[in-house]
Amino acid sequence: MAGILLGVTGGIAAYKSLDVLRILQRHGHDVMVVMTTAAQRFVGTASFAALSGREVGTALFGASEQPGYHHLDVARDRDLMLICPASANTIAKLAAGMADSLLGSCYIAFAGPVLVAPAMNTQMWLHPAQQENLERLRRHGVEIIDPASGLLADGAVGPGRLADPQDIVDAVERRLAAPGGEGPLAGRRVLVTAGGTREPIDAVRYVGNRSSGRMGWAIADAARARGAEVTVVAANVDLPRRPDVRYVEAPTAAAMHRACLAEFPAADLLAMVAAVADYRPVRRAEGKLDKSAADALAVQLERTDDILADLAARRRPGQVLVGFAAEHGPQGLDRARDKRRRKGVDVVVHNDAAVEGAAFEGPDNIITIIGPGDAEEALPRMTKRDCAERILDAAQALVGAAPAGSAP
Repeated sequence: MAGILLGVTGGIAAYKSLDVLRILQRHGHDVMVVMTTAAQRFVGTASFAALSGREVGTALFGASEQPGYHHLDVARDRDLMLICPASANTIAKLAAGMADSLLGSCYIAFAGPVLVAPAMNTQMWLHPAQQENLERLRRHGVEIIDPASGLLADGAVGPGRLADPQDIVDAVERRLAAPGGEGPLAGRRVLVTAGGTREPIDAVRYVGNRSSGRMGWAIADAARARGAEVTVVAANVDLPRRPDVRYVEAPTAAAMHRACLAEFPAADLLAMVAAVADYRPVRRAEGKLDKSAADALAVQLERTDDILADLAARRRPGQVLVGFAAEHGPQGLDRARDKRRRKGVDVVVHNDAAVEGAAFEGPDNIITIIGPGDAEEALPRMTKRDCAERILDAAQALVGAAPAGSAP
């Protein structure tokens, strides 16, 4: 998708740049690596060369017999420069415009967008000189990917830890998509539901499920990285919100139904990821039920509305609908196939909740994507973000029968 120049500087977090490189490649990007001398004391050039399939740039002038201007040749034809991790020393040199290394020279010679992901000790991060250097880089148009807070290599706890590799890649892809509204879903509106609804029994108890919202969040992030305008209808999700995604809170099945009816007409693609309760209490008790009042409690339940089927019945030409089927056991795949046909949606994503550590709450998933004509793609266990990319690949191919963002 894009050519990335990845600069790696000295610090214990340098090994995480290998993960950043792998994720960028999985997303289709072509990555070239430049390392400082200090970085090579933490991770060898052979690791980056093996993963990138390219020679790693280390010397300012290149091979003595190689003609041309090495720092210009390295930076040429790259779409974006990412420095990850960026040490305090490198940040100071970049801010001062020093070009005493290949990385520094590439930075000065690079005309495209530059992102910097710092990693360092908390005191170094908070030092006034460091903050002034960062502010100078921002004035120069550099985007700073702020470090996370947590346990650092020296045993201290505080800000300075390198941001999560996936968050760094997300920042790269947002920057790539932003300038011209580029990306395969640019101009499209994507509606995602996420989390699990909670149907109140009384003021403190509810009927619910274990959905964390991570799969929906992953699809929203992936769609935004592809240039889409994204709205998430969220049911009880305790995950960070992105500034470039719009969120609508819908804690119950009824609230989610209302929100989806309001948002769906403008959507080009719906990913109905949320686990919506199939039943809710007929009556909600006022206050909190007193458990000492009886030895047993009977709660009468009634069916909730089938949101996905209702939206499918209201769809306009060109809208693409993706449903999810969290099943349990060997017959689940058959039920997922039937769900796609019965509800009239384009794609159903089946995942087996019986697999330990996958599906609910965990970072991974094991899915089968069921498309038109019951075409199926069974995928091995992978991160939910990788699952999201594969799901969007399948859905994206179906988007386009109507003008982007057209309404009924």
